[in-house]
This record gives sequence, structure tokens and C-alpha cells, in this order.
Amino acid sequence: MMKKIYFLLLVGLTSVFSMNAQTAYQTFESAGFKVKSDCIFSKNTTFVRMAREQGMNNVLAAYICGENTEDPQTGVITNINIYDESSNYKYLRPSEYSDFEAKYLKQYSSNLSAAGITYNYINYQGVSAIEYTFSQQGLPTKAIVFLKDKKSYLIQVGTRTNLDSKFNSLKSGFEIL
Repeated sequence: MMKKIYFLLLVGLTSVFSMNAQTAYQTFESAGFKVKSDCIFSKNTTFVRMAREQGMNNVLAAYICGENTEDPQTGVITNINIYDESSNYKYLRPSEYSDFEAKYLKQYSSNLSAAGITYNYINYQGVSAIEYTFSQQGLPTKAIVFLKDKKSYLIQVGTRTNLDSKFNSLKSGFEIL
């Protein structure tokens, strides 16, 4: 009987340690990033298809991850979208890149303002970025947008539970390769 109890305790502890140790980087070489998350990301083919139908042909990658999606109170939806902005840099001298990036973010912030969304400029991964919070079909969502290496990145988390901590965890676990 004691052997069985010890065995069950050992199995239980191993499971707890395994669950806590599962947070690992998922690497997406073709998209040029890695992200630290327990949630398994997959390609968001629906978003890519819809973007292309709208004439957006610069989507390089779109990934989505859902946790507890059956429970609207604890569910989490995470999106990572990467866009090719190289055509916008085509006729610019390297010395003009920062001006273009500032104008891009200014236009983005104007669009947010027009939609009644407040935002903050922050520094993220060594570049200027815009961080904002909004409601996406009733789901509280935080997002960040920035440009780096002639690409624009949109990273967002939507949830009704611990939004700030989940968003900050995603931000700190996102790395460009």
C-alpha cells in the first residue's frame, strides 16, 4: 500500500513539474520568429485567405492559438501576423527608413484614434511600437504593432481573464530570428 501511495505521489509530482516546464519556444523558421508559449500555434489560413480576398497580398505569416475556447470567461485567443512591407521601402534610401516607419506608425495611430481606440507609443525590440487595448467582438484585446527589417508585426491577445499578464507574457516571449 505504501509503495502505491509513493508511486502516485511521484506520478503526481512529475505531472506538476512537467506542466510547469512545458512552456517552451515554438520556432517558426519560415516566418522568422519564435514564441514562448504553452499554447500550440497553427497557421491561420482563414485570416490569410480573407486578407487576400480583400486585396492584401503582403501577408507573410499569420498564426493563431486558442486556449479554453469552449469557455468564454477563461478562453484566450492569440494572434501573430507578419506583413511584408518591402515594397514601401523600395524607392527609399536607408537614411529614409526611419522617416517611413514613423509615418507608418503615425497613420496606424490615426486609424486607431478615428476608431476611438487609445494607444501608447512604446519601445519594443529596439524600435518604436504602438500598444493598444480594444474590444474585438466583445472580447477585451491588447495588441502591439511595430516595424522591423522591412516587415510589420501585429501581436495580440484577447481574453476576459488576466489580459495584461497574458499579453505581457506573450510580448516578452516573442523573438525575431
